[in-house]
Amino acid sequence: MSNTQHPVSTQNISWRAPSHVLVHPVALFSILDHYLRRTDEQDRVIGTLLGRRTDADTVEVCTAFAMLHSETSEQVAVDADYLKLMYDLCHKVNPQEVIVGW
Repeated sequence: MSNTQHPVSTQNISWRAPSHVLVHPVALFSILDHYLRRTDEQDRVIGTLLGRRTDADTVEVCTAFAMLHSETSEQVAVDADYLKLMYDLCHKVNPQEVIVGW
């Protein structure tokens, strides 16, 4: 696991909490698929949400991908290199989408 910085665009972002979140079906089914495919030993799944902030009060979640992670009783560690690789690949297909959540 490394401490690579995560790419996040700050263009046209208001830092107020959104009051509306729109989740596209593709993102929802990706999250559900990741949860259903987890092993019996996994208590949780972690993923990255990609989309855009459409205005000051709305976040649109368009896609999601699973994150590789390891857990101890006190910590959760994610693979930052994997995050960067997956973000770069998704960004090639949809350059307007940025990380909007986990």
